[in-house]
Amino acid sequence: MPISSTLSARLGPGPAPSPSPSPAPARWSPYGRPTEPRGAKASRPALSLDPATARLLGPARKAPPGRRSSYAAEAPAPTRRRLAEEKSDQKTDPKPAVTNRKPNQEPRVRESCGGFAFLCALAGHTEAITGISMPTGSNKLYSGSADGTVRLWDSNTGKCVDIIKMGGKISCMITHDKWVLFGIPKSVEAWNIQTGKKLSLQGPSGLVCSMTIKDEMLFAGTGDGRIMAWEFPAKENNLGPVAILSGHERQVISLSVSATWLYSGSLDKTIRVWDLKTLQCVQTLSEHKAAVTSVLCWDQKLLSCSLDKTIKVWSASESGNLQVMHTHSEEHGLRTLFGMHRVGKTPVLFCSLHNSNCIRLFDLPSFDMRGKLSSKKEVKAIELAAGGLLFTGDGAGELKVWVWAPQNEVPQTPALT
Repeated sequence: MPISSTLSARLGPGPAPSPSPSPAPARWSPYGRPTEPRGAKASRPALSLDPATARLLGPARKAPPGRRSSYAAEAPAPTRRRLAEEKSDQKTDPKPAVTNRKPNQEPRVRESCGGFAFLCALAGHTEAITGISMPTGSNKLYSGSADGTVRLWDSNTGKCVDIIKMGGKISCMITHDKWVLFGIPKSVEAWNIQTGKKLSLQGPSGLVCSMTIKDEMLFAGTGDGRIMAWEFPAKENNLGPVAILSGHERQVISLSVSATWLYSGSLDKTIRVWDLKTLQCVQTLSEHKAAVTSVLCWDQKLLSCSLDKTIKVWSASESGNLQVMHTHSEEHGLRTLFGMHRVGKTPVLFCSLHNSNCIRLFDLPSFDMRGKLSSKKEVKAIELAAGGLLFTGDGAGELKVWVWAPQNEVPQTPALT
């Protein structure tokens, strides 16, 4: 699922007809339409990367022969003719044709794919990456994996600076304010990156498969089909849930919230709609023919995807119940949905394919395909951070870093709440 569904972006109207660039996209709000943040700053000049991006990559480095650099995208390999010309130039002029780049000079990026340019890959995890987070105000990137570890990456160097063993498989991970939360077997572990405080929330009998937070209430979908609810932040450690929502027959692997509803997607092929005030199930959606793998709120609509190879768009009828308004079909099953707003333009939907190394990008509401991103294996974790940085984590344990870089649009820190 998209990480931290409680993060919401509020951006202004589209760019005015002037040479100044427009702001970068922001992650979807779980509900409501984007609005302009107060005190929004002007965009930086065109063709300039956000400082956080340059810090993440670090100074330009020359890779050893036969080895790919981990910090910047490589230029195409020189041909024999080019190599001969370079040797000839070196004989006549002992000075190098290009001087070393300054430490703060921005790295080159590869060709843009659907508006995103690949920056680098961070290797280290040995199994699937299940969660990614770069909390607001932090210079650390967090990644959680099924290998049972959390890796902390220094945004100034791009290096892994710490590896923390969690004592069990990490199946999901979200961010809330200054908290990073991890779902592991039989508990939710929460770290406050500002104070160092740690909480362990007890109650699940098995694996915690999904999480979301709304109005100081943490919801966690579990492997036995139940949804645990805790007050969060909890006043004490090792507290049990204040409520348990029952109804699903199999794992609850995706959760999303709107202003009044909690949506849960399950391997039992259904989506359940829960009233956030009463915590009662008010509707069960059974139109999918296979496991529901991801649910995502978009304005007043709900998006869902499934292993039945469809994405469904739901909207409330006159009676108030959700019904399918549109179905988009793919040739593969679908794994993860993630959304992004663009100022003055149509939203973008990311959709990773099941048992495939492809993430497809669609304009909404038309579902016109705008591009695709690739990985080694199926992608489960997608996260958008400050500066237009996009992170994707796949089943091989590879963490990729991308930057929003379409023509005439410059990355800018999105307003997050």
